[in-house]
Amino acid sequence: MNKKYIILLTPLFLLLAVGGAFAQQSSKSKSKDRFREKEQIQPPRIRNAAEINGPGIDFSPCYYDEGIVFLSNSAKTGLADRRYIDRPSFDMYYALLDGNEEPMLRSAFSEEINSSLNEGQATFSRDGKTIFFTRNNMFKGVQKADESGKVRMKIYQARLGRYDWENVQELPFNNDSYSCMHPCLSVDGQKLYFTSNMPGGIGEYDLYVCERSDDGSWSVPVNLGPEINTDQNEIFPFITIGGNTLFFSSGGHNTLGGLDMFYVNLDKLADGVVNLNEPFNSPTDDMGLILNEDGTQGFFTSDRPGGHGKADIYSFVVENGIEGIEKPPADRVTIVVTDGRTGMPIPRAAIRILQPSDDGFISAQNDFYEVDLAPTPESPNSLSLRLVRKNADELGNPDNYTNGAGEAYADFVMYRSYLVLASYDGYQTAERLYSVEPDKGGALTLSLFEEAVCHRMTGIVSTDKFNTRIPNATLIFTHKSSSQQITAHTDVNGEYNLCLPLDGDYLLQVKREGFRTQNLTVTATRGKSVNNSIRLEPVELTAATGTDAEKTEAMLARPLQDGYIITMDKIRFEPGKATLNQSAVRHLDAIVELLQRYPEMEIDLTMHTDSRGDARANQTLSEERASNARTYLIYKGIEARRVNAFGKGESQLRNRCADGVLCSDMEHELNNRIEVKVRKVGNLIKTP
Repeated sequence: MNKKYIILLTPLFLLLAVGGAFAQQSSKSKSKDRFREKEQIQPPRIRNAAEINGPGIDFSPCYYDEGIVFLSNSAKTGLADRRYIDRPSFDMYYALLDGNEEPMLRSAFSEEINSSLNEGQATFSRDGKTIFFTRNNMFKGVQKADESGKVRMKIYQARLGRYDWENVQELPFNNDSYSCMHPCLSVDGQKLYFTSNMPGGIGEYDLYVCERSDDGSWSVPVNLGPEINTDQNEIFPFITIGGNTLFFSSGGHNTLGGLDMFYVNLDKLADGVVNLNEPFNSPTDDMGLILNEDGTQGFFTSDRPGGHGKADIYSFVVENGIEGIEKPPADRVTIVVTDGRTGMPIPRAAIRILQPSDDGFISAQNDFYEVDLAPTPESPNSLSLRLVRKNADELGNPDNYTNGAGEAYADFVMYRSYLVLASYDGYQTAERLYSVEPDKGGALTLSLFEEAVCHRMTGIVSTDKFNTRIPNATLIFTHKSSSQQITAHTDVNGEYNLCLPLDGDYLLQVKREGFRTQNLTVTATRGKSVNNSIRLEPVELTAATGTDAEKTEAMLARPLQDGYIITMDKIRFEPGKATLNQSAVRHLDAIVELLQRYPEMEIDLTMHTDSRGDARANQTLSEERASNARTYLIYKGIEARRVNAFGKGESQLRNRCADGVLCSDMEHELNNRIEVKVRKVGNLIKTP
């Protein structure tokens, strides 16, 4: 029997007398009649999560906040490089997942949770505001041993404060004479599964469960019984979103050798425990599997040959799910679309169902957004970068249409959030955020209101000789009869698209620095889209011809000039955290795109915070965010020499919201921003 992973969470892996070291392996039989064989419809694709694995031990991932939290004793020597050193103790790290659910970059998880002792497996409440985690038994910050000299493990919980986790408390069933570890919380927060060697068990380490009472307290732990626990070790429990399938690792149940990963249907214990088989399990130790809500992707830990360290985290994809694992429970939801003025149903309304991330972005769908670099009127050398979600009709084919009664139907998975969009010609698109909760009605209504009168104007602004498109050109439409004025600008592709409120003739003035202003008259007609191609002439005419003249026009038409500042103030950083979330990554991806289009461009990236909290802490926080942002740009292939990173903390506020001034959250948020100063633009890559 191989028990070595039981001791991973003890100092130097030697304080629990239950096993050997990673290099040790048990002799194994690969006879397939030793376990229940379950063939996959399509074989799983497994890869080493190399971006986060170091030379030491990386293990025990769990999902949290659009990423994973995991344990490691491999620490980076610097944020901007990929060198690691081994550490004697384990800390928690965080890695954001990309659109393919692969981890991108690792960063320290929490100063409050990580201590001088070993931290262990964590689990989080559905809302991400409560953490349960393993840590060496400690008293007033000092490691505490029992009477035999062994340091046990305990499970602690903490609540998320504004700047870090706080109010760390141990759970009531902990004991100085035995260990409790590897917590896993059910999705409804009512059951906590964990590992323990408390007296009265079946093996040395068994799996237990306790339930939360109405008053928030925890019941006495219950052993999961001989159908699951053996005289060997059962560890690392993981419960699926449906709450009926339990994954765990075991040295019993006739493994392929060492620790193998298994699952069991808790509603059908008589069906027995199922070995996950190869390629999940190997001739070495495999443990700690977690599964996403769709049941199609996940992670586990293994010390199989070919890894980067002593133990690595691996990701896997099983497109059709793991055979035998029930799909997450779903509820049939009725979507009703009505006319907002009359209340009458609208048949044939288009329904689109999207899945937003916690910060409001559509998960894994970068192509649902357009980058808008808008001129800042009060500052001629400043641009505001925003990510704008496309119109409903640009988001691909609808998922459904309403029937004659104005109804459509969809199956929504329990506890998952959905963004439902309803659209119909002549009406404004309506949207609702909807999540399926127990005992919640399965219906939602979206009311559509008629669009305001729209006189559509579209077109392209370009240079006069070589037709180079001009971004950030300002267009001022002045209605001749009423003098009503509408201002717009061209996007990064030199295009504009807007509605004018009145019909008739407009005086159109088109301006852009470095070009002569163009004045023309356009006529807006209801129900008709008017398209204009507008050419601007450079102010400084040169004697250059051919390629040189084309380069001159291209440089003038660039959306950016040397010294320009791009402000990103719509990023929603998590208070007190330096880790990058999806909001930050999506905005940084827009900067990556600019740097790729202009391979000679060099920038200074500066992070700012609001004034809430300690000024010194905000300075440190901004520096860490800036460093992480630079690291991300380098990770995406940008040369390090092209990016400088700075943190300014709360030293350069944009508004009155200094210390002692009463401001709303929205006013404070204006100060949380990224500013990118363009040191040098260089030449644009010409696309064919």
